[in-house]
Amino acid sequence: MYLGKADVNTYEKGSSREFLVSNGWGGFGFSTVIGANTRREHGLLVVKKSGEEVYPDVLISKIDETVVSRGKKYHLSTNRYTDVIYPDGFRYLQEYQAEPLPGMLFVIHSIFLRKTVFMPRNMQATFIKYELLSAPENIQIEIRPLAAHRGIMDLCPDKAGADFESFFSKNSVTINGRGLQSHVSFHKGEWRQKPLWFENLMYESDESERPGTDTIWSPGILSFDMSEGESVYIMLSSKSGFLDHSRGLELEMATSKSILESIADTPLMKKTPLARELIQSASHCVSETDDKKPIIFSGYPSVRESARETFISIPGLLLATGKTDTAKKLLQVWLDRAVVNGHIMPSDVDPHTGSIRTEAADSGLWFFYALNKYSEQSGSTEFVAENWKDLVTILRNFRGGIKGIGLELQSNGLLSLHTDNLHSNWMDRECNGSSIQKRRGNLVEFNSLWYNALRSMEQYADLLGDYNEKNEIEEIAALCRDSFPKIFWNEKGYLNDWVDEDDKDESLRCNQILAVSLPVSAMDPERARSIVETCWNELYTTFGLRTLDPHHDKYKGRCEGRLDQREKARFMGMAWPWLLGQFITAYLRYNPDRKDIAWSFLRPFISHLRKGCLGGVAEIFDGSMPYRPHGDALYAPSVAELLRVIGEDM
Repeated sequence: MYLGKADVNTYEKGSSREFLVSNGWGGFGFSTVIGANTRREHGLLVVKKSGEEVYPDVLISKIDETVVSRGKKYHLSTNRYTDVIYPDGFRYLQEYQAEPLPGMLFVIHSIFLRKTVFMPRNMQATFIKYELLSAPENIQIEIRPLAAHRGIMDLCPDKAGADFESFFSKNSVTINGRGLQSHVSFHKGEWRQKPLWFENLMYESDESERPGTDTIWSPGILSFDMSEGESVYIMLSSKSGFLDHSRGLELEMATSKSILESIADTPLMKKTPLARELIQSASHCVSETDDKKPIIFSGYPSVRESARETFISIPGLLLATGKTDTAKKLLQVWLDRAVVNGHIMPSDVDPHTGSIRTEAADSGLWFFYALNKYSEQSGSTEFVAENWKDLVTILRNFRGGIKGIGLELQSNGLLSLHTDNLHSNWMDRECNGSSIQKRRGNLVEFNSLWYNALRSMEQYADLLGDYNEKNEIEEIAALCRDSFPKIFWNEKGYLNDWVDEDDKDESLRCNQILAVSLPVSAMDPERARSIVETCWNELYTTFGLRTLDPHHDKYKGRCEGRLDQREKARFMGMAWPWLLGQFITAYLRYNPDRKDIAWSFLRPFISHLRKGCLGGVAEIFDGSMPYRPHGDALYAPSVAELLRVIGEDM
């Protein structure tokens, strides 16, 4: 990933490109390449207090830097206030390069100063390295840390109740305020206590009706001299620690090595250069610490732990990149959670308490999808054999109906959903206490996943010699196969979204693609081709499948207007990249000789990787021009599905 002067020579260009570093614990550093924070979630040091149990806090928002040469000051930072952009340090940014660590080169006449940002794995700390590549004489650099000390979703538009204070001791500054603590450590320089408030900072990329404003505090200024060839490290951390130059260099080398190894070890590297940046982004979403269970984070900046997003992501983030052992461990983590939850798969981990929640009715169905993918890629049924009784019990719960989440198995072999829980399916956004998209009865994606799960478990039962279970599953699967097209088929050539007794939703929606993309389909080839063509003609956009036919009178294809209108747009027309992955799989199933067209579906993301979160793929896009990205800047299922398609289908 390389950006030249022409890519960052205006505020608009530079502020639209974001870099991300992460530590594998849900902590991260996230900002724009020009250093201007445009989201409330931006910050150089964003950490979780204790693993997965709480939302992250933005501790250090940013660093303001000034170069002093021959008595003249050059401000390298850029800040956006409600009425002005000041300073405008982006003018000195010559290039951005992220191989393997995010680095910015500032050029002031013959002064070449490189700034590198990295976050070591398993440390709640962000390091900033300044390296003077060229200078006619010694220069001085002034560093001013800006502390936010607030929750990632919060804003503090005024100073009330902040109570900020700082203490200096042995090359380290401790900052207290708003009930949080952060530290700035350095191995060189002179610290001057000079508190200053930065008020009315504006975050124009906030996903709200109006840009948010923030007030943050700086305790003082660190000044140090640099000569040509010299480098200096600054450590921002949630815990106090000693920093010397050798330790900074050691951690920089270890972080670089870890990133390069994660890229080099995957078989996808031989398939397309597109995979390289996707794999590096994928590493941010996977936590593989030695002393903790593996986690797939939903994305950044949300860093949620969700069952559905985990199971959708496993094939691309882990299996396609050769991390089958991590996939197995992760499946075991969620299976164990289901066992203690009465053999019902929970939907997510509560970010406030760390406890599991059970709301989504399809989590268990997605689990069987991921399990099937793991068994295929690993070529082993060892995991299935070791956990057979628990897997059978989970499936039997579906067969017997799960009242707690509103699921019932009908006599025709299809699952029916009736619940007041607004978060029962993936179209789970609400507005003013009611669901944006009301869905009930037989949901098309639920039953697509259900049929796939039944056939997978039938195959496992046969391999393990459990013929009684096999016969019972086979009977239900046959009913499901016969009922599915009868219930869902619409004579216009596609599938209804949901059917409930004498009511149904005949609008053209994206959920039907799973009926023809999953490993096992209940649709005959002729109708399946019709579904794929209809989705291509009506729902396909450059960056995903629309959630609603653009000709529908309720179609809302752009995230704009009032907050409630923005929320409604998510499932009333906006496009999701993870569904594009499923679409490409379905397209190639019925057009196996047209990989050239499939590459045409993938290539637009090469351009997207150079905007937004660099190297990452956003959660959703406008369903209409100009296809702006929204939601998580880096979304695990979006990245995962592109990697899965490249690995499995291309």
